[in-house]
Amino acid sequence: MTFSLPELARLGKQCRDRFFTLNPKFDAVVTDVPIHIGYLSGYRSILHDIPPYAQALVATRESIALITGASDAGAALEVLEDPAAIWRYGTFFVSNSGDLPSYRDMPPAQAAAAEALTAALTNMPLAPKCVAVDLSRTEFSASVERALPNAEFVQAADTFQRARAVKLAGEIDLLRYASRITDKAIEGVIALICAGSTELEIAAEITRAIVFAGGIPRLVVVTSGERSSRVDAYAIDRRLQEGDLVRMDIGATVNGYHSDMARTYAVGDPGDLARDRYAALFEGERMARGMVRTGVLAGEIFDVAVNGVRSGALPGYQRNHCGHGIGLRSHEFPLIGPRSDTLLESGMVLCVETPYYEIGWGGMMVEDTLIVTDTGHELLTDCSRELCHTI
Repeated sequence: MTFSLPELARLGKQCRDRFFTLNPKFDAVVTDVPIHIGYLSGYRSILHDIPPYAQALVATRESIALITGASDAGAALEVLEDPAAIWRYGTFFVSNSGDLPSYRDMPPAQAAAAEALTAALTNMPLAPKCVAVDLSRTEFSASVERALPNAEFVQAADTFQRARAVKLAGEIDLLRYASRITDKAIEGVIALICAGSTELEIAAEITRAIVFAGGIPRLVVVTSGERSSRVDAYAIDRRLQEGDLVRMDIGATVNGYHSDMARTYAVGDPGDLARDRYAALFEGERMARGMVRTGVLAGEIFDVAVNGVRSGALPGYQRNHCGHGIGLRSHEFPLIGPRSDTLLESGMVLCVETPYYEIGWGGMMVEDTLIVTDTGHELLTDCSRELCHTI
C-alpha cells in the first residue's frame, strides 16, 4: 500500500493544517530542509538522494510555492498538479504535447534558486507579518529578508519537531506499511541463515523484497560472526559458519516515511553464552515494549529496558538510549533515553531496542516499532525473535 501521487499532496495539506493549527501566529513558513518540504507539500524529490540540491518551500495554510530546479519540475507537477505552485531555476529542456499541464504553465524560470525564492515571495497575494523560517542556505535567508522587509521571523526547527512528533492517520498508514514490508523482508531470509550463505546474499534478498513491495532500502546491515559487533557496517562476502551470530538492522522508506527494526539469528548452536546474553537483551526489550502507552515517561521506558537486561546475563549493560521516535527520519523525537521527561502521546511512533556490541566476540540486538495508542500500543514488527531456528 503506497499512496497515489494526489493522495501524497492531500497528506501534505493535512500536515500543513496541523502545523499552522499548532502555531496560529505564523502567517507563512519558509524551509529548505528536505523532509520539511515533503512534510508540508507531499512532494519528495529524488534529487535529495544525490545532495547537495537546492530546494525550498514557501507555505501558508492554503497554498504552497515550491522552489526547485528546472529538471525536477515535471516530477513535482505530477504530485502537486498545480503548475502555478512550481517556481523553477536553471535551464532544462522538456517538450510537451497535448493538454496536460506543463512547463509552459509555470511561472518564468529564474537563473538561480535564490532568485526563484525571491520571485515566489514577491508574488504572494498577501505580505505575511510573522514568518517561520527553517533555512540552512545563507542565500535563501538573504532572499527572505529582502523580499519581506517588514516581517517578523521566528526560527521553526523546534516547531517542526513538535508538530511531527504525533502522526496523522495518513502518516501512520505509511509507517505501518514501511514497517510491514521490512518485517516481511527479514522473515523471508530466515531460511538463508545457514552455513555457506554470505552476508551479501542475505542483504541482496532483503533489498529485493523491500524494492518489490514499493519501498526504498535505506539501512541494510547484515553482519555475521565477530563482524556482528561492528555497528552499522556494510555486508561483505563473508560466508556464514556454524555457531555464528547474524545481526540484521534494517530500514526502508515508503513515500518518505521510515522503518527501522532489527533481529539476531544464530547459525546452528551459538553456545550457552550467546543464548543467555540474547535472553537478557530480549527480556529488556520485551519489558520496554510492555511499557509503551499514553502518559508514560520516555525515561521510564529506558530504565525498564536497561534494568531488564541487567537482571540477566549482562549485569554491566550500558546504553545511551533504548529507542527513539521514527517518522520522516529514522531517528527523531522523542528519544527513549536516561532522564527523558517526554510524556508519550497517542499517535507517536517509536522504535524500542536493546543492542549489545562486543568487539572480539560479536553483537546482537532486537528492535521493534510500535504506535502509541489510547489503550496501549500497536506492534508493527512481529517476525520471529527466536535466536535459533531449525531449517
